Amino acid sequence: MKIDTNLILEGITITLVPLEMKYKEQVYEAIKSPDVWKYTWREVKTFDDIEQILSIAVQSKNDGKQLPFIIKDKLSGEVIGTTRIGDIDTANRNVEIGWTWLSPSVWRTKVNTECKFLLLQYCFEELKVLRVQFSISGQNVPSQKAVERIGAVKEGIFRKHRIKADGTIHDNIFYSIVDTEWIDVKGKLINLLEKKY
Repeated sequence: MKIDTNLILEGITITLVPLEMKYKEQVYEAIKSPDVWKYTWREVKTFDDIEQILSIAVQSKNDGKQLPFIIKDKLSGEVIGTTRIGDIDTANRNVEIGWTWLSPSVWRTKVNTECKFLLLQYCFEELKVLRVQFSISGQNVPSQKAVERIGAVKEGIFRKHRIKADGTIHDNIFYSIVDTEWIDVKGKLINLLEKKY
């Protein structure tokens, strides 16, 4: 499994480009809404909070632990969010897809579906992973439904796994897609991308 930290993934409506600190102001503008962070265990209120998240992501990229991306709208060139391949386990050919934070302006569009399609296709067809994991807050029902809709299998719940700065305690729900399921999942994603919204 050879990880390319300069990887660019081109979709129909979006492009995933390597996350760099030069995008921090654009990322902040895209995901500063409190609604983006409502169902997460993160406390994000200021530019500094987002800058810290991005700085950690870039360091993880440099260490070969993660592949963080900026999501750009292909038509406008506007930054509309971030997403990531993380917890890269080359020995066991496992990764996690997540850290997907999108501008509310693109919610209920095909952006998240196309992100998942591009990342899963890369993971299964280029990296030849055996398993892709998703880790979702127990309070984030919309994200749970989104991964279930594409065919991810619910594996279990880590109870009381995360504590938010405000004291809220979150369960953490794990899903996965394995290599033998990819063909079916790919078909579902293509069908969803072809549907009119």
